[in-house]
Amino acid sequence: MNISSNAGRVTNIECIFYRGIGFALLIASLINLYVTFRYFIKRYYHREHHVVSNRLSPIMIGMLISSVVIIFLAIPVALVQCFTCRDYSSLEILCKLHGFICFTTGLFNMYMIALLSFLRYFSILHKSNWFNRFLENHRNLNTLLCALLSICWSLPPLLEIGSRYVPEGTGFYCSLEWNDPSIQSRIYVLSVIFVNYIIPFFLIIFTNVRVWYTLRCLLKSCYNSYNYRSLPVNSCIIKANIISSSYIIDNKILNIEIRKVLIDAQLKETTNRLQRLQIDRRYAYMTVMMAAQYFLVWTPYACVSTLELIGQTTFIRQYPFLPTFFALFAKLSIILNPIILIYTSKMVHS
Repeated sequence: MNISSNAGRVTNIECIFYRGIGFALLIASLINLYVTFRYFIKRYYHREHHVVSNRLSPIMIGMLISSVVIIFLAIPVALVQCFTCRDYSSLEILCKLHGFICFTTGLFNMYMIALLSFLRYFSILHKSNWFNRFLENHRNLNTLLCALLSICWSLPPLLEIGSRYVPEGTGFYCSLEWNDPSIQSRIYVLSVIFVNYIIPFFLIIFTNVRVWYTLRCLLKSCYNSYNYRSLPVNSCIIKANIISSSYIIDNKILNIEIRKVLIDAQLKETTNRLQRLQIDRRYAYMTVMMAAQYFLVWTPYACVSTLELIGQTTFIRQYPFLPTFFALFAKLSIILNPIILIYTSKMVHS
């Protein structure tokens, strides 16, 4: 949507909304910087005992870096516009930079959440699969590939290939030109929506539902096995005595002792398995919570962008602040994702 048609049309009520979201962005950014500082300090001084799993460290570091990038390069301009209720993104260079940073970090966070879901899915349902071994053995490479993939999608509009970054809504936010009627723009925008939103959306839902169902069945089976194997030792001794009644007394005692040792070993193995499954369930809960907040925040903006894409712009023209408001609100997801990941990981290990 072109800024020339909407600039200067911010009402007092819309200004209140913008200042509210600006205040939320400011608070979230300060909290993020505090958490990021503490995380890297603890990681540096307590390398052996830092509170998060080594398995998730590359994902956490990637999310933290992406959030810091958007906080320092995109959020300041957005805050000034929100608090003053004026558009300062009409400069082409500033708009391109703003759109490129926001689009890149948004895609990167989507890939990180998908990576978390795939880690849970393959580690629980396909532990011996080659793809699971690849994810486990190349944690840093996975994060780097996600970053490169997000840049590959966000770089063409910066060079005005396929699409371009233009001010959107009331001009406080720059994004893709969703309503460009050219064929190459339609192909690019449809590819972005299909590959980077629709496919990950259903894959994340599928993997998390399968993980929850599998963990539920495994935990139920493990609890039943645990209750069965934790019978009193006396009952096991009596059963052993009945079975071994035809043997001499020495063989009876030996049978009882062997049975007791086997029961203790099985009970210990079942207990350890139950603890691992409970940890897996907490990880699954963490992944579901992150995915839910991401889609909850980004879905309104995706719906508005889709309306622009298919040409249904009557509602958007009546309320031009909605695309901008939803886009600014979506930035909260990029800032909050690493905070949620760090603190939910602490809960897993507590």
